[in-house]
Amino acid sequence: MTILQAALVGWLVSAPTSASTPDPLARIEEAQQALFERLAPAVVFINTAEGFGSGFIVSHDGLVLTNAHVVGKQKTVDVVMHDGRRLSATVSHKAKGVDLALVQLPLSKTTPIPLGDSDRLRVGAWVGAIGHGHGGIWTFNTGMVSNIYPVASDRPVFQTQIPLNPGASGGPIFDRTGAVMGVVTAGILDAEAINFGIKIDVALTVLKPLAARCDCLTVIGPAGAPLFVDGEMRGQGPRVVIPITRGTHEVLAVVNGERRRERIEFPKQREVKLVAEGAQE
Repeated sequence: MTILQAALVGWLVSAPTSASTPDPLARIEEAQQALFERLAPAVVFINTAEGFGSGFIVSHDGLVLTNAHVVGKQKTVDVVMHDGRRLSATVSHKAKGVDLALVQLPLSKTTPIPLGDSDRLRVGAWVGAIGHGHGGIWTFNTGMVSNIYPVASDRPVFQTQIPLNPGASGGPIFDRTGAVMGVVTAGILDAEAINFGIKIDVALTVLKPLAARCDCLTVIGPAGAPLFVDGEMRGQGPRVVIPITRGTHEVLAVVNGERRRERIEFPKQREVKLVAEGAQE
């Protein structure tokens, strides 16, 4: 064997195979597939005499969040679950001035999609959506956040480049961890992949039954006072509703120049009041 042949044999033995070489695209595919498989069972198909749309489970006892225009004027709607079950559900609440509604399934044990903090959204962030656009059931589309309207705007929405169709209305928009950032709402007609999501923080503010039944902590403090959870500012008084994990958390507010701090155990304690002693809420 010549030196060249020996070197060639050594290179062939030591060279990494395609199977052992990391494939970035494969990792992306695997992550997206896992995300879909985890979240899709909590997305439902909603059908009424006026049309159809999407919704998603937000509590452990069958509460579904969707768009008000999806349920229309109906008091009950037909719901198809991911496992094929067909149920008659009750429209329990509609938000005033915002295209959001709650539907109650006749189920006592359900697995919700976790809610995120849409105030943390940034332009360029990856987002995905699962819904039923044009009757294509449980479709998964991805894109990015392309614009976020200011807090003071009369449009409490963010813009995405996710390619969505009308039947996707009411479905979840989630981040790469699977936490819901918003609810799919109307897109721009004749525009390609320009769609909007209502921030989940808005839903928590305008739908009190949602705030009471999701994995969320309600913090009450003086109007305008910064409210902190685990050292991070999460909003201002008089009231904020924060999606939160189970366990021990520290809540803090500055009241009349003094720090009011309280440690709570969630979900044993779902509401904390940080107001001055003797003050009226």
